[in-house]
Amino acid sequence: MKIDPSCRDYTLDTVQTNPDCAARVAKGEAAPSLAIAAMTLQSVPARRADAVQLLKRSAEVTGSPAVHYLLGSVLGTAQQVQPDYALAVRHLGIAAERGNPAAADLLASLLLAGKGAPRDVPRAISLYERAAANGFPSAAIALGKLYLAGKRVPKDEARGQAWLDAAAAANAPTAAQLAALAKGDTKVSNYQLIPSADPAKVKLVRYGTFDNPDIPPSFGFDPEFQKIHDAPYDDRETLATLEKGAAAMPTPYLYELARRLASLDPGRSLSTYLLARTRMAYDAARCADPAAAEALRAWDMVVAPDLRFLFAAGAPPRVAIEQALSQEATLPADTQPWWVCRSGMAEMSAAMNGQAGALKLKPASAWPDLRKTARAPLEKLLGSN
Repeated sequence: MKIDPSCRDYTLDTVQTNPDCAARVAKGEAAPSLAIAAMTLQSVPARRADAVQLLKRSAEVTGSPAVHYLLGSVLGTAQQVQPDYALAVRHLGIAAERGNPAAADLLASLLLAGKGAPRDVPRAISLYERAAANGFPSAAIALGKLYLAGKRVPKDEARGQAWLDAAAAANAPTAAQLAALAKGDTKVSNYQLIPSADPAKVKLVRYGTFDNPDIPPSFGFDPEFQKIHDAPYDDRETLATLEKGAAAMPTPYLYELARRLASLDPGRSLSTYLLARTRMAYDAARCADPAAAEALRAWDMVVAPDLRFLFAAGAPPRVAIEQALSQEATLPADTQPWWVCRSGMAEMSAAMNGQAGALKLKPASAWPDLRKTARAPLEKLLGSN
């Protein structure tokens, strides 16, 4: 993107002090609009929505691929503003067709996730290939991982290796290490514990480097949840299932509901996330193995890419905290948190020796205090809000 250097230090709040920049922005010119929008998005959170409107106007006036790309990336990454994945797909598609490899790369990732459009793996592959051929080696890395994982496309280790080697030849960060890992992947024994309430169903599964799930199963990804998580992001049936039953399901389903609500209802998404995190803290606290608490970070990783914009303005609003605490108070206190208690090394070692056994929990007499402790951070925020 070519950002006008004469306008790059101004925001929507200060551009009027530079009449030339202000006049050009008013006309919708691409370079100054890019400069003002980028600086506003970075430094004036309260004006981010206005920066998006500025980009929309410039895209209409100029048709600039750079403007379409920045607009699509802002709306398609959930970093700074509420995402609009359908609109992101449209603008990124225009930029990609006009030769912007970064737009092709990001658009491919949205199409793989089923965000803003039905999941379209062939089109995503084509976009990645176009981006990689036009000097965007991160697209080559994405292709390498896809073929080595064999999740969205048939597994093809030779093709995956070739793409990683190509990215390494272009000096892409991490590409050389990934290419080396791919060459030795058959030697990797990465075991993950598939959790279950039933000790007889707890099992170890061997993965390599590239077919390992993004979040290890030992943090609560049983096969049923994995199906829900892997469904296209925009899938209405999946969302309906979660809205109807997430509160009665294991806590991971609350995280997933928060993730899928983000682009539709940010307020509900935030309160659901706060509910899920509070509930998972209580779940982990009841486990005899203190290592179970490490799962909290893993579950934050699951939802972070879709929820970052909710925290861009600072602490959550009072209404979201109140809703989370109110909903948490209605949930049962005596669930058996197998999804998190089997995440520690003690459970892993027992399963490797064929001795998964029953869940090891702290005495039920301690649970009321543990629940109060889990709620305390939100209650403290409520008191200072």
